[in-house]
Amino acid sequence: MPARTRSMVIAALVLLLVAHDTQANVFVEDRRQQRDPTLPLFRSVGVLHHADTGAGGTAFLVGPCHVLTAFHVAFMRSRDPATGRVAVSPARVGHTADFLIGLGPKVPGRFKARTPARVVAFGAYSDADYTGMAGDWAILRLDRCLGETYGYLKLGPARADDVLPDGELMTIGFPRSRGERAGVAVERGCRAQDHGPAPGLVGVDCAFENGMSGGPVLERSGNLGWRVMGIVQQSLGDVDGILPAYSMAHRNQVVSAVAFRKALDQVLRAQAKRALATKSQ
Repeated sequence: MPARTRSMVIAALVLLLVAHDTQANVFVEDRRQQRDPTLPLFRSVGVLHHADTGAGGTAFLVGPCHVLTAFHVAFMRSRDPATGRVAVSPARVGHTADFLIGLGPKVPGRFKARTPARVVAFGAYSDADYTGMAGDWAILRLDRCLGETYGYLKLGPARADDVLPDGELMTIGFPRSRGERAGVAVERGCRAQDHGPAPGLVGVDCAFENGMSGGPVLERSGNLGWRVMGIVQQSLGDVDGILPAYSMAHRNQVVSAVAFRKALDQVLRAQAKRALATKSQ
């Protein structure tokens, strides 16, 4: 397939992600801005796409060959329009979706690179209770190690679950309401508001919206700069319009790095060993 045709196909696939109603929790004011997606940090964030359903969400590079996203993005749900029933992809290691990255600064949805991404680890996710929501994470290995080209995001310092992040937060993602706009949506200046009710969850006043699920939430960590403190999970009590204040009734929820740090460390160590073994052959 010619390069021009291939890039147009990738763009068409991503446009399917935005063809849905918008639901969100935005507090006080919408501070999200469209930023140049080729800049450091922003360029490490892409989209996970399911070709069979046309659904997906945000995902981001956490190593040369791995991406992190939400469980409910990696194992995307699809609704039967005839019956209204929701089907969930089987949660298994090896489940595959496409990872798209390399968004250009001028044309919405035009990603330069696409590669299969295969699940290697995931949480015990359930939307029935808060404990299950804390398992809303998945790690996927890329067939092409695109982190070498686009860079990757690093986790912040380890902290106990009951220690609330106190630094400035930043989100990066692809909200569906902005699917026709160039660039990537970035918000800075939001903050963590509470933690729990189960270990691994944090409530934040950052603006969340459909399409942002699985995206990184970064914290400014002193001399380390911006580091990942968690991933976008969901909005609770989501509404249209702008809310006057954050509350537990209208809560934007993050899966903290506390929930997936150990699994990610194991995956990245195993990858480093494989790379070293291959190099020594």
